[in-house]
Amino acid sequence: MKRTFLLAWMTLLLANAFAQVTQGDEYATQRFSLEDSINWGNITQQQVEHLIGMAANGHSTSQYYLGRCYFNGYGVKKDRLKAVECYGQAAEKDNTEALYYLGFCYKYGFGVTKNEAKAEQLFGRSVKWLNEEIDNHPYAPYYLALCYNYGFGVDFDHEKCVELYLKAAMMGNSQALVNLAIEYQLGNNLMKDSQKAVEYLQKAADWGNPQAQLLLGYCYLDGDGVEKDKDKAQEYFKMAAGQGLSKAVEALAK
Repeated sequence: MKRTFLLAWMTLLLANAFAQVTQGDEYATQRFSLEDSINWGNITQQQVEHLIGMAANGHSTSQYYLGRCYFNGYGVKKDRLKAVECYGQAAEKDNTEALYYLGFCYKYGFGVTKNEAKAEQLFGRSVKWLNEEIDNHPYAPYYLALCYNYGFGVDFDHEKCVELYLKAAMMGNSQALVNLAIEYQLGNNLMKDSQKAVEYLQKAADWGNPQAQLLLGYCYLDGDGVEKDKDKAQEYFKMAAGQGLSKAVEALAK
């Protein structure tokens, strides 16, 4: 495993506060969602201002997204206390993603006093909905996979996690493909397979996922799973930077 790839991935993972095979092409060609913009860290100031207005009017999804913005400092000053407040407002309306992230905050003490019992209660409520919507919502299997990967609200089950990443990918979730690539790149309870990792990253990059483009750039830079090609690496860094991914801008400057 190449050091640059690992460092890039860990940076993206932390930035997301933790973060589509052929059948999914139909979904992936649709306009990217606000969820995607926040996961990728390239939400615009205009989007943030719209969220603030909608959240003030009690719109639960906007409250959840605004919480993500405050947690990571996207378009607003990073404020974990404010993030928890936004997550809490959305969670009161049973917003599943807000329940998940509020549970995350309680589990690790981000913006609130650490409370594992409270975290498990919130994760449990989130898991119940995710199971109900697993065939209808492209982010349901993705978030459920994260729950199994970390043991949030369910017993840790890596095999189930990978199964759900695949399901999410087939529903058009490019972030699930990126996570699958990392599983193969790091050999986390899977046979390490750098070429398989590149295959998944290439698919996600073709679908426009800037994180995949960044990581694919590092693969070409290091010759990890592909033939070393600095020009190709720069090409993918530029693609990701063009979508506002700050880490790709940094990669280009090196």
